Amino acid sequence: MVVVFMSRLHQKIKNGEISLGAWITISHPEIVDILSNMSFDWFVFDLEHAPLTIHDLEIMLMALRGSDITPLVRVPWNDPVYIKQVLDLGVEGVIIPWVNTVDDVRNALRYVRYPPQGMRGVGPRRCVKYGFYDLKRYYEEWNREAIVIVQIETREALENIRSIVEIEGLTGVFVGPNDLSASLGVFRDFRNPVFIDALKRIVENSKYKLKIIGIMTYTPEDAIEKIEMGFNFIALASDYRYLIEGAKIFLQRIRP
Repeated sequence: MVVVFMSRLHQKIKNGEISLGAWITISHPEIVDILSNMSFDWFVFDLEHAPLTIHDLEIMLMALRGSDITPLVRVPWNDPVYIKQVLDLGVEGVIIPWVNTVDDVRNALRYVRYPPQGMRGVGPRRCVKYGFYDLKRYYEEWNREAIVIVQIETREALENIRSIVEIEGLTGVFVGPNDLSASLGVFRDFRNPVFIDALKRIVENSKYKLKIIGIMTYTPEDAIEKIEMGFNFIALASDYRYLIEGAKIFLQRIRP
């Protein structure tokens, strides 16, 4: 049996390397199947803003069987029920939105981990391959290796960034540029010094403590810029964006 927690992302985290991933928002396993043939390190299945259900997620995860792409989920909220349900489907970690305080982080970590470190209920299903993987081994590995990333997307979270990153057990932070810029009063003005200073503050406070410093990017140039700023977990837009950009290229070449 292959050890559960030896994914490409875990290896890159261990080696301090940059990882590249994609946001999955379209509710069909063929999207996952197609994109899994490319050299992404991870996929984030978006249950916060995309129309994906727990049932959708289970079917879509099956398209990754045999792939070394790490599946992660952005849950709808920092809630023990949402988190428990997605983890039992076998994803390797979660991204949790709207985390603003130290208490929010501590709650998130409790929801993710099994007792005594946390409060995740023990009723694993697909995450232990329906019993073909040893439950005790999974329990121990999970509490040690679970990927827990919280989103920094408000002014309050930015103000608390230093205390947030100090919480033991947190794997990383992730910036949602739209929400953060809106909270700072400069919505989508990504060149505004207020927004740029916020990103620099997040990187500076996180790089000595956390394994992952992530951000959503929208173009290759944007991704390269964020890597140069110190981000190491780079979301390369989303599935629907690839459809749009691909169609644009065809149309513009034929009908400029």
